[in-house]
Amino acid sequence: MDRPVIGISMNYMQLGSYHQFHVRDKYVDAVYNNGALPLLIPCMTDRDCLRAYLNKVGALIIIGGMDYPPSLYGEEAHPLTEEAHQRRWEGDYALLETALELHKPVLGICAGMQLLNIYFGGKLIQHIREYDAHFGERSHEVRILGGRWLPQIFGRERIRVNSNHHQAVDPRFLGKGLRIVAQAEDGMVEALEYESPQMVLGIQWHPERIADPELSKPIFEFLNKLARQDIRF
Repeated sequence: MDRPVIGISMNYMQLGSYHQFHVRDKYVDAVYNNGALPLLIPCMTDRDCLRAYLNKVGALIIIGGMDYPPSLYGEEAHPLTEEAHQRRWEGDYALLETALELHKPVLGICAGMQLLNIYFGGKLIQHIREYDAHFGERSHEVRILGGRWLPQIFGRERIRVNSNHHQAVDPRFLGKGLRIVAQAEDGMVEALEYESPQMVLGIQWHPERIADPELSKPIFEFLNKLARQDIRF
């Protein structure tokens, strides 16, 4: 099977009577349908195990999910904050750190982008005032401001994206080495990239759930290209 391998992080929460690892089918289908082999990586902090997983992949997607604890960036929780399970956020943090150590391309989607900002020392807006405009799969325009990766992926300055989040990167408190590379018309941070040789890109929208292939395929095809340059089964 001549497919590049892309790692996908997983969620961890109680579903019914049991705690379970899970990931929405849209992530898996988007990776597979665009030519790669998805490899699901459970939430763990064992760095040797994470290196073993990541040594099998050419790129990594950190998926969306519930809120990261505000204590990670020195704040008290907003009343509407819904914290992810400790195993999820500790595993995500360790996974991102290990991927950076191994110089793997990383795509953070929604909460995955927010994790990038937290990891590099930034902060989040815990509940955005423009909530109604950015929740419930709302469609809106995003302006690409430059950077290294998004211009290669889309080749145009404006795209339409979906939106489903109540938290956002706080532009007043960007993590060290991060740059805002896309914004919504209301100023909402829609994409970040990190100054590094490998792609470390965060996007606030969910390309795996966009029906228009002109807006969903380019991101996954580009990630596949990077992954193919690294390793494949």
